[in-house]
Amino acid sequence: MEEGGHLLARDQAVGAEAVLATAARGDPGGGHLAEGWDALEGAQWDAARVAFEAALDAEETPDALDGLGLAIWFLGDVKQGIAARERAFDGYVLQRNCDDAARIAVWVSHQHLIGGRASAARGWLSRAERAVEGAGRCVGQGWVAVERARHAESVEECGEHARRAMGIAREADDGDLEVFALSLLGRTEVRAGHKTQGMQLLEEAMAAASAGRVRNVHTLAEAYCNLITACTSAGEWERATEWCEAVDEFAVAHGTTPLLGACRTVHADVLLATGRWADAERALESALEAHSRYVPQMGAPTIATMAELRVRQGRLREAEQLLVGREEHPESLRALALLRIAQNQSNVAATLLERGLLAAEGDIVRTTSLLAPLVDARLACRQIVAAEAAAEQLSELAATSGIAVVRARANLAAARIALARERASDAAEPARRSLTGFGRLAMPLDMGEARLEFARALAHEAPDAAREEARVAFATFRELGAARAMDAAAAVLRQLDTASGGRPRSYGELTAREQEVLELLGMGMSNARIAETLVISQKTAGHHVSRILSKLGVQNRAEAAAHAARSEPAAGGSARI
Repeated sequence: MEEGGHLLARDQAVGAEAVLATAARGDPGGGHLAEGWDALEGAQWDAARVAFEAALDAEETPDALDGLGLAIWFLGDVKQGIAARERAFDGYVLQRNCDDAARIAVWVSHQHLIGGRASAARGWLSRAERAVEGAGRCVGQGWVAVERARHAESVEECGEHARRAMGIAREADDGDLEVFALSLLGRTEVRAGHKTQGMQLLEEAMAAASAGRVRNVHTLAEAYCNLITACTSAGEWERATEWCEAVDEFAVAHGTTPLLGACRTVHADVLLATGRWADAERALESALEAHSRYVPQMGAPTIATMAELRVRQGRLREAEQLLVGREEHPESLRALALLRIAQNQSNVAATLLERGLLAAEGDIVRTTSLLAPLVDARLACRQIVAAEAAAEQLSELAATSGIAVVRARANLAAARIALARERASDAAEPARRSLTGFGRLAMPLDMGEARLEFARALAHEAPDAAREEARVAFATFRELGAARAMDAAAAVLRQLDTASGGRPRSYGELTAREQEVLELLGMGMSNARIAETLVISQKTAGHHVSRILSKLGVQNRAEAAAHAARSEPAAGGSARI
């Protein structure tokens, strides 16, 4: 990639700059300090550690401890990396070097924050603030503002601190602080529903980083993560995929495995939304492995995403196991609520989602991700008025944010409300708009759900068209492996066939798992091969086959396969998107 060339040129320039800077202030480590910074900026973590340890043998300085801590952190020893940089902070304070003291204290604070140690994180932020007391407007205060933004309880407060940091960075002409603040502010603007402004800031940050404004590999990593997270939040799947590929290349080239774990979780969100579930599962497994080796506390979003995938697949027991003990974690609320809806505990789901909404105030992206399932939970509880209130709020946010995925969710919610009110004619248009919106975003599961609501809306006035829409939805769900959605589509098909006086279709009579087994039967698989493919016992596979033969009224496997070929829902059909 051309991006890779920019990074290489920047790293070479930065390495030289680090050596010159070290030489200018003297190198009490007998040249090892300069070697350490050179290796660090070139992502040679082992070489950096050796050089900094040699420098410390000559004389313990905060610069050597600073570099050693970062090298150790990148090598995966998070605890020792933090400890070394904590000692560096004390040395910088003694030297009255407030800028570097604040920078280190902020880094330590954030390490504690992402590690789930909120009290320690607040304590180190206070130490950073004390380090710059009375120093006037300086770079150190800019770093304090950055961490204040990351500790902020509201999106508005986060934006205020990020803007202050950006102003200080530009006054001081500090590239790292500027890129950091720009990317943080851009992500905050997207969260607030200002997608266009936010994406412009994020891409400005990446352009500045690629042009050599960044000296620290950590800063570039943060900018990358903020950009792809914002892209995913806004449903910008194509742009998110492009940057995820850049992050993978960067993380592998620089050995930044902790970054790889965090960003692969975001990439998995993209893969899930666009229907590449097998790839998403592999990305999540890779992310979980990275988190378990480095910072286990950072794995909560990954586990929540994996749990959502399991719910969609109908593997509810596995989803439950993933979420055990995480009931209070903010990242788990949505996944847990979706699980409770699937378990017919919609009142519990609604309570969880409303709790999450209180914490998400001002964060448009997170709010809309919670409102959409809240509509479903309230409808499942037959609380139509409460569901309408949630749907109206979703519609208002769609109008103010201009985010396409939010608009598509709002239309789907409106269609479901109209159907719950038994106003099918009012449901058809929002269902069609939702189908169009999700189609443009290339989100197959959501398209299938919108198509199914469209089928329900057309059932009375145009039953043949409704049947065709439901068949296409069923085929979409089956291709994805979305077991619960398959069952919903099968139920709609049964209702449509019953209403027309016909015999229910065979695919409507089978469970989602039985439909999977029937498809494998059609491919000529033995019970042993079916068991291996579906990761079930051979005995269980045999039971499924027996039930299928009984339900279809056929004598053997060959007849079942032939029946499946005749009855299979069309993969094509109406495509009114």
